[in-house]
Amino acid sequence: MGKLVAGAVLLVVAFSVLLAAAAVRSQRPGPVSNLLRFLGFAAAAVAVLLAIGSGMVVIDPGEVGVRHAFGYVDPGPLLAGIRLVPPWSSIERYSTREEQWPTRGEQIENIEALSSEQMGMHVEVSIRWQIDPMQAPKIFTEIGDEDQIRGAVLNAIRKGVRDGMVQYSINDIAKRTQIANTMEALVDSALVTTPRAGGGKFRIATVTAFFLRDLQPPAQVVQAINNKIAQEQQIETERHRVEVARLQTEQQRLLNQTLSPEALTKQWIEVLHDMKSSNNLIIFVPTEGGMPLLNIGELRKNLKP
Repeated sequence: MGKLVAGAVLLVVAFSVLLAAAAVRSQRPGPVSNLLRFLGFAAAAVAVLLAIGSGMVVIDPGEVGVRHAFGYVDPGPLLAGIRLVPPWSSIERYSTREEQWPTRGEQIENIEALSSEQMGMHVEVSIRWQIDPMQAPKIFTEIGDEDQIRGAVLNAIRKGVRDGMVQYSINDIAKRTQIANTMEALVDSALVTTPRAGGGKFRIATVTAFFLRDLQPPAQVVQAINNKIAQEQQIETERHRVEVARLQTEQQRLLNQTLSPEALTKQWIEVLHDMKSSNNLIIFVPTEGGMPLLNIGELRKNLKP
């Protein structure tokens, strides 16, 4: 619109300069009148170029444009390229590339959500999303500019995360992939809205990637889990000690059974049986404690001078 106004002003100036050149030429022909005519034609040429340029719009790659003027929004989006539009129109531009939340340098938002037991959970997520270029006119009419679109996407993220977390208990924290898939589906569905003026639903944006970065239960729950793990480890240690003591007792019992008087007598008889073929003279001396053996051969060797 500004180019059109500038062109009209220049056209009026060019017309005035040409009139002045004609008046000067009629009174005194010469270089002054020729210079005024040149300036008039140059101004007219610039005015025509501005008028033509005001009707041409260049939409860069990765962008989509929406034409609107005097309260009317063109339902057809302006895709990338050179487009001809009425000079009095205004163009709203949107990025059709993937957007990320949170953006680089933006602080990560810690979303508070409730589990199925109504326990507070700390959730950190990040997503990538993208708008549909063909929905740009509806987005402009119902939502607004790119900042307002980001606000709508952020609200959908919060809603999807909270609605997804409430479907799981605090014992399902290990099911991170399943929880993330549920949240992604709910965030994506929250980005579908109905126009205020009625009509079919349309999609604000589409989730292209969803990342569940962190999922933490309340501090008291974490402490309780740690205490439970420590208690289970202590119980396992005590169980191991009891098992070792039982094995030692069983071993001692077996040893006592093996070293009974009956077993020792049996072994003594077996030794006597093996001594039948011995050349040594063995004397048995009965005592109250048993039947010791006296080896005379060894005794003679020790008594020799």
